[in-house]
Amino acid sequence: MKISPRDLIWVNLGLLALAAYWGASMVSAAIAARLTASPELHLSQPPPPLVREARRPQTYYASISQRDVFNSVKQPVEAPPEPKVRVECKSKLWGVAVHGDGSSYCIIEEPSTHKQELYGINEKTVNCGTVKQVEWDRVILDHDGQEEVLELASVQGTPGRGPGMAPAVALSNQPAANPHIQQVSETEYNIDRSEVDQALDNMNQLFTQIRAVPHFEGGQSTGFRLFAIRQNSIFDQIGLRNGDIIQSVNGMELSDPSKALGMIGQLRDSNQLTVQVLRNKTNMTVSYRIR
Repeated sequence: MKISPRDLIWVNLGLLALAAYWGASMVSAAIAARLTASPELHLSQPPPPLVREARRPQTYYASISQRDVFNSVKQPVEAPPEPKVRVECKSKLWGVAVHGDGSSYCIIEEPSTHKQELYGINEKTVNCGTVKQVEWDRVILDHDGQEEVLELASVQGTPGRGPGMAPAVALSNQPAANPHIQQVSETEYNIDRSEVDQALDNMNQLFTQIRAVPHFEGGQSTGFRLFAIRQNSIFDQIGLRNGDIIQSVNGMELSDPSKALGMIGQLRDSNQLTVQVLRNKTNMTVSYRIR
């Protein structure tokens, strides 16, 4: 394509215009830079140099190896519970009533007050825990998770005899504490009539020397269990012991309290008493001759 001289003139004029505009811009920028004041610079003080810490022992970094990276928040450590101070059981077992239906009970005396209380199965005593089992000669209790056994007072504290053995009795060649009561053998006694009359004339005092509770086997009353026999009382002198079960007198079974009270009234006119006793699971017959 051939450019005419006229078009060439217009092209040259355009290029001259662009060159003039560019030159004017450069001159304006240079003049503005000289007329504008340079900004002030404020530099902060440089930080102090880092002080290198002294080398620490290996034990200083032990917590890093023991730290749980997945559980950075430690749970508070609960203090162990204080151990319970176990109170020694010094109570005395004075009597039991064994029932086949699970309603057995026992009589326990507290040493501090000397008060006797009646407790059934699963009932809590003052010092010895909870009654778990009642047997014919002992009671098993749960005392702070440990088993506590109370035996009838007749076998506790008897010198020279272990648990479950019959209490010692005076022999015929030993002097009797009461001259009106003579022990002929281990199961035979002679009693003066005056001693019986005196005891029956003071019934209120007589009943303070002994206690008795009905004894049950298989849901049936089989007699009365004796407990709280006072030392040197007439009952002690005629050979009765705590824990003895009086089953019959002169062949009459003591199945209820009315029969037992009736027998007491007949003692004034009786010359011979034959008492059937269950002692330490052994049947024995004790004879009393009133003269």
